[in-house]
Amino acid sequence: MQLFDLRRLDIFQSPSVDVAEPSVSGGALTLSALFFCVICFFAELGDFQEGKTKELVFLDGMPGGHDHVTVYMNITLYELGCKEVSLDIQDRHGRIDIDQYSQSEFHKISTPSGGCNFEGNIYVRHMQGNFHFTPRGQHLNNKTITHAIHALRFGDHMTWEFEDAPMSTNSLDHEEKSTSEGKTHDYLVKLVKTEVEDEDEGTTIYPFQYTFTHRDFVAHHKGKPLPPRIFFRLQFSPLTMKFMVHHTDTWVFLTRHLAIFGGTFAILKMFFSGAHVAHDTIKGGKFM
Repeated sequence: MQLFDLRRLDIFQSPSVDVAEPSVSGGALTLSALFFCVICFFAELGDFQEGKTKELVFLDGMPGGHDHVTVYMNITLYELGCKEVSLDIQDRHGRIDIDQYSQSEFHKISTPSGGCNFEGNIYVRHMQGNFHFTPRGQHLNNKTITHAIHALRFGDHMTWEFEDAPMSTNSLDHEEKSTSEGKTHDYLVKLVKTEVEDEDEGTTIYPFQYTFTHRDFVAHHKGKPLPPRIFFRLQFSPLTMKFMVHHTDTWVFLTRHLAIFGGTFAILKMFFSGAHVAHDTIKGGKFM
């Protein structure tokens, strides 16, 4: 003898197949719900793979001059040979001739046309200063200093870009300048330190975003023209931009879409059942 019938606790009572009646409108509604769920899934799939980006701007409390910033450059001077031009770094601490750098970090390579290509890393202090190309010898006063900037970036190298937050880490790439004889090129580069943190991978990189303005002019000293030069004058902003990349956990992503799937069908079934009952009630004339 059965003491207790579990069927008395059943809240998931299934209607008989003989009672349930499929309809064209119900089938169309089911396909619409499936289509909606598939669109929701693929709409969030890209964000799940790339992660969410959070932005933050704050004032950097580190005083300038205590850190060094890596500068990667690939610049070609077309009309000056490697022995006819020097690259120097200058700030309030003094001047550094780049020829003192290790050949493993920086290279000066002669081009087939007689020019010189500067490629590699140099290091500047995190303070206002400049690095510049200067011809050697007074006989070069009437030279032009045509050049091409193939690449110029500051800080760590970013190998990807944020689609929703584009970054200007290579604004001077592919820039070419050619002017008349004796004119100096002056680039004013304004830099903003950027911190990119991947919360899931636990990695942080520090590239610098920058903008620039350019002018060219004939420089004079005591009434005499100076050789044409190329100046990159650096101004560092006290602000820091921080980008935090967060990737949603796989189980959270799946759970969210299961909830969307179940909720969509539950709500549609509720409204469809209510509409069906209202239709039968009106059709039966109970409100007449």
